[in-house]
Amino acid sequence: MESNNIINKHKTFNILSIDGGGILGLYSAEVLALIEKELFKKGTTFSNRFNLIAGTSTGGIIALALSLGYSPTEISGLYKLHGEKIFHKSYFKYLFRNWIFTNRYSSLPLQNALTEFFGDKTVNDCKTNICIPAIDVSNCQPIIFKTNHNGNLTRDIDVKLTDIALATSAAPTYFPLHSFGYYRGLADGGLWQNNPALFAIIEACTYFVGEDKEYDSIHILSIGNPLSAIKETVSVETRKSGLIKWASKMVTMPMKISSFGVHNIINFLSRNEALSIHKYLRIESQNLPDKPECKKLSLDSANPKTYKLLSELSFNDFTKNKADIIKFFKEA
Repeated sequence: MESNNIINKHKTFNILSIDGGGILGLYSAEVLALIEKELFKKGTTFSNRFNLIAGTSTGGIIALALSLGYSPTEISGLYKLHGEKIFHKSYFKYLFRNWIFTNRYSSLPLQNALTEFFGDKTVNDCKTNICIPAIDVSNCQPIIFKTNHNGNLTRDIDVKLTDIALATSAAPTYFPLHSFGYYRGLADGGLWQNNPALFAIIEACTYFVGEDKEYDSIHILSIGNPLSAIKETVSVETRKSGLIKWASKMVTMPMKISSFGVHNIINFLSRNEALSIHKYLRIESQNLPDKPECKKLSLDSANPKTYKLLSELSFNDFTKNKADIIKFFKEA
């Protein structure tokens, strides 16, 4: 592969990390589509430009698709085609029943969309290394689905990508837990690693980077979304209230905190010249324009107006970061 020859020459291990964020993942896919259009030669894919692709929740779906060689444009199409069916709001259920008794959405439309998209493909079909986090609720343990990096990581090689995608995106209160094989209940990895860049670095240092290993440095491209820019405060009234008023924040707040915290940690680590992180680039929407549709932006606001807004935001953020993106790929 062309890119791997470049990587080996410079002994650089390239990581692509993609945050979780529900329908906001369309932003991430659109940013990647702009990168591909502007910087990749014909026939080049993200699966042969990166040694490891990590993704959480909606970012996990994107990561899995990229690892198979799908283009970001094809992934954007998945969101636009199925988003409104996946996040279909029955207002009786949405405003009453789902807040108290069960989840807001059935996982069946998402499962159907993923099955149609991924078919029967398994981890063994991935063309580059992957890491996808989830939570094993039955054991109260984090779990990371992986390719077989070193010949001994065989646990996940026959797991269907649809099952991994459903597991990593099973956000509590939004979708039911996902079960398959011997896993009795898996939940969204965003509750502990919404920004998967940090454990991707750990994975790289464990198997690929360092003394007596093939690579001696790490470059990380981290793709966020507008989740962190969505204004969300906790009022005095909410702080004194119980489950119902907190319910809408019990998923988004841990996701935001995870992404923010990981970004700051990697920023700090990348300034230490003794460590292997030689380049770290983070792209996300930090500020939203003062538009009515921005005030309605959320993990599940799937509609044409949201799609248009996310495309605009992705274009603006790509343009703002274009010089750094070009430099990243020149040095990768």
